[in-house]
Amino acid sequence: MSTQQPNSKLKGILKHIPNDFIVEEIDSSRNILNIDGNYSYKESTGDFLHIVMKKKNIDTISATYRICSKLGIRDGRINYAGVKDKVAISAQKISIYKIPVERITGLQMKDIDLYPIGRGSKVYLGDLWGNRFTICIRNINQSCNQLRDHVEKIVEKTNKIFPNFFGEQRFGSVRPVTCPVGLEILRGNISQAVELYICKVFAGENENISEVRRTAANDKTQALEHFPRSYIYERMMLDHLVAHDRDYYGAFMKLPQGLRRMFVNAVQSHVFNETLRMMIKDNICIENLRIPIVGYLYEKRIIEGVADKYINRILRKENIKPDMFRLRKYPELSSEGGHRLAFEKFHDFEIVSVKKDDIFTGKSKITLRFSLPKGCYATVFLSEFFDFA
Repeated sequence: MSTQQPNSKLKGILKHIPNDFIVEEIDSSRNILNIDGNYSYKESTGDFLHIVMKKKNIDTISATYRICSKLGIRDGRINYAGVKDKVAISAQKISIYKIPVERITGLQMKDIDLYPIGRGSKVYLGDLWGNRFTICIRNINQSCNQLRDHVEKIVEKTNKIFPNFFGEQRFGSVRPVTCPVGLEILRGNISQAVELYICKVFAGENENISEVRRTAANDKTQALEHFPRSYIYERMMLDHLVAHDRDYYGAFMKLPQGLRRMFVNAVQSHVFNETLRMMIKDNICIENLRIPIVGYLYEKRIIEGVADKYINRILRKENIKPDMFRLRKYPELSSEGGHRLAFEKFHDFEIVSVKKDDIFTGKSKITLRFSLPKGCYATVFLSEFFDFA
């Protein structure tokens, strides 16, 4: 079972530039949406226009929001199978409800390219096999031969299995704010949730932006004037609060539904990660073990499992209960829960190249390619080999 110790890992830099992190969606038929593929439109029937979206340095939720704004349609008309990384180049399938193909073929957007491929049914979240990743890790203080040997030895030890933690994308890397916001939503504190999202300062953020967040705690109008236009979601909520004083519900509802749902998902991910972390610490590493994803049906389970005592301990610590995930004021955010494999398999692993780093002088870089099932995080898998702290 894969539980590498920190001292066995090499230090490296991930996502130094978007080209270092390539994500290609694998559909449910195991077809890869190649980032260099040529896509053409084939006439077919259905209410939903199917599109291959290639994007660079923008996350899926923000990209689809920009598309909606450009087309003048509500965000609920665009659907996707999975959320891809921001600092990356990625290709994925999306669908748009009742949109003429001509409106897409002439659309020009920075860092987003859209290729209509046909029509059909709605693309649902989770309607994919997984993703293929081609990733370059840089600034490694090892010779090329030592680096290759290091990776090959760890791959051999893993038996193609790794701990299936949710990655930092679920929580925010620079601003890990999604889980704290989600906890306040579950507790019914929507004003606190909105204030946290706009005002909470984290050490890794730009100091100028941190100062604007501090200002926002007391003066929403001034903060709105100073937030850069790239901070779309903060500006959306502030704009509403300036026009409608203390209407936090209205401000929250201005956010895209995908982002609002992500806050609740982040809490579920936090509970899962802490459960898995404690189980590994207690040497409970069972292949094919499924850990519950807490939702409003969690307490109705008939058979209790080995993970339940850990989950209940975390729920008490966070002062939340499973029935809180039935959000009557926000029914679209409610979650009944489910299960997730504690350990997952990686596929088609390949060392593409090991070279001298062309950016960091005197260091090495390695490019790896592998495929992961849906819901798995490349950053989590790579942490088996490297320390990115």
